Amino acid sequence: MSDYDPEWYKSFFGPEYLNIYAHVFGDKESERQAKFVEKVLSLKKGDEVLDLCCGQGRISVPLARNGVKVTGLDFSNELLSLAKAKASKSGVEISTVEADMRDIPFENKFDAVINIFTALGYFESDIEDQKVLNAVSKSLKKDGLALFDMLNRDWVVANHIEREWRENNKEAIYLEEREWDSIEGRSHINFKIIGPDGSLTKTGHHIRLYVATEFKYMLEKAGLSMQNVYGGYDESPFNISGKRMIVIARKD
Repeated sequence: MSDYDPEWYKSFFGPEYLNIYAHVFGDKESERQAKFVEKVLSLKKGDEVLDLCCGQGRISVPLARNGVKVTGLDFSNELLSLAKAKASKSGVEISTVEADMRDIPFENKFDAVINIFTALGYFESDIEDQKVLNAVSKSLKKDGLALFDMLNRDWVVANHIEREWRENNKEAIYLEEREWDSIEGRSHINFKIIGPDGSLTKTGHHIRLYVATEFKYMLEKAGLSMQNVYGGYDESPFNISGKRMIVIARKD
């Protein structure tokens, strides 16, 4: 597939993105994921954590409520504003930084970095994705931990469905059309959204998915060593049939 904007991520992450994935962004699920993050990273009160591509703060805020010092970094000023509002409403504080994930403006600062909901693989080359891992490593303290939550490429290929319809509670109808590029290892997903007034909106994302062996090599190039891999937020072991690939890595 060649007829897509390689900088799709600059426009995709806004209100429509939140509507598209509203069914997986609920408070209960976000709390469950935050508890998993705290447990597997052994986080404690006062630890400094970077939520890389924090979005609307759905993981940042639960962590902050438990005493973690959270810095949320995102490219979208709109989503950062929502994160700050969510934190204020919850009676906690988080720091926010508007920046590109390839250029994290910190060095040796964080006890942990988290990257949730397949927020990696956005760029058009593996070299650019490598810059993200290099920046993560630079921002971590020695022996600091990084958590990367990604789709399991093997699961995506085995469960490929070309198109799927669904609705949301705002009476919008979504057509999700999927294409898998076996050469580039990239998942192309385009959405056609029919609003309750009959209006049509088109958007989509185009994400490079890595197998575990590829990602392990990239981590090592960044000075990070793979410590563990989970297949889901239930702490299931990583295998070919699991939907997620949640990698824990340590800064050497």
